[in-house]
Amino acid sequence: MKRISYLIITSIVVTSILWSQTGRNDPKIEPLKIMVDYARFFGDSTQTFVELYYGFSESMMIYQNDTAGIKGQINFKMEIKKSGAIEYRKEWIVPHTISGTEQISSQSLVGLQSFAIQPGEYTLSVSASDNYDDTRRDSVSLSLLIIKYPVDQEYLSDIELCTSIQSSNNKQSLFYKNTLEVVPNPSKFYGTGLPVLYYYTIAYNLRTRGDSNSVIVRTSISDAVGKEVITKDKIKPRLYNASVEIGTVNISALRTGIYLFRIIITDSLNKVFAQNEKKFFIYKHGSPLDSSLTSGLSPVSESKYSVMSEEEVDQYFEYAKYISSDIEKEQYEQLTDLQAKQKLLYEFWRRKSSGANAISDEAYYARVKKADDLFTTPFRSGWKSDRGRVFITYGMYDEIERFSNSTDSNPYEVWQYHNIQGGVIFVFVDREGIGNYMLMHSTHRDELHEELWYEKYALKMH
Repeated sequence: MKRISYLIITSIVVTSILWSQTGRNDPKIEPLKIMVDYARFFGDSTQTFVELYYGFSESMMIYQNDTAGIKGQINFKMEIKKSGAIEYRKEWIVPHTISGTEQISSQSLVGLQSFAIQPGEYTLSVSASDNYDDTRRDSVSLSLLIIKYPVDQEYLSDIELCTSIQSSNNKQSLFYKNTLEVVPNPSKFYGTGLPVLYYYTIAYNLRTRGDSNSVIVRTSISDAVGKEVITKDKIKPRLYNASVEIGTVNISALRTGIYLFRIIITDSLNKVFAQNEKKFFIYKHGSPLDSSLTSGLSPVSESKYSVMSEEEVDQYFEYAKYISSDIEKEQYEQLTDLQAKQKLLYEFWRRKSSGANAISDEAYYARVKKADDLFTTPFRSGWKSDRGRVFITYGMYDEIERFSNSTDSNPYEVWQYHNIQGGVIFVFVDREGIGNYMLMHSTHRDELHEELWYEKYALKMH
């Protein structure tokens, strides 16, 4: 079994925590808070390789005297569920020993777990508890969408945000991969103490096309309203089919707030081959964001919505229009105060994440992003298209049949869902032959129903 290890890095959010040598929980010690992130990489033809990154502050641990010194220990558990059933489970221990109380700081202990998994929609849950006080615990739940990667076009793995990347031949290190020591940043916070953003991703199928010997890798950072504040291009040769892409961005000049880091692979004519993006945060001491990072706040203030701008909150609610009621839409339209909008959006997702047809905001917005990747055309954003709406509302289809343009019929697709209402289909037809697929028929009781869809919309009139 692989030995669990960890690395101490500078923590961005400084906490004021008192330590108790007896191991009793001092009332001034803040609750245990864990940070969790993940990145998906190509595994093989049937599975995707996933890296789970986790971390917590050294100063949030309870310590007791041990034969080797003064020891703290956090117990972790990870569960991956699909439709409520556990597909994968693992438990591990992160110990930490110091020689004296003067060593305790607000540094972070960061670790990594990895696993392979087949395509599907999952929920990834990570929980942690203090070994010396079981009441000190925390948990994080994230959506995990796994799709089958294409073999005939370029694409990028997820972006791993890091605190450092350096050359290494230490293959025993937990963070070693591809001759590099890649230390993740599961908090996705930068700023005070971390003025440089490091990133790691892998570009696949670079040699699929033979029309050029190189591609252009464009990295950019956009603020909360979508304005690019940093952009950089570099030429990358197509030497290998899969190629690691790493780099740094100095973000010391940026202000506190939410930002989007994006990587795009294009040709010399700016044709996009592949792209991916990741949200991150910048925090600088004394900034207005400080209050949202301290304990004792309301659930809304502790959520990601509390640091969103009004433009971003409006956009996120617009994304949710497919599952929002007319009353919810009307309530939102009447709001003019940013905090009121943030609260409504938080409460909206709190309701949607429970019940028979529960879906988390993470899972829903992951679908929105994937719909944009899959269905965007020169005429419409992917999430606004008919295929995008169905994908976002009902998830990934179980089966798909594609029919290309012929002398007799226009292009069309038939999506099948086996577990909705005993089995339903959705039929999309591209009547103009320009990639604009529109929903023309479905057996879902709440969708458009047209038995003669083929004769009316797919069949070409001669």
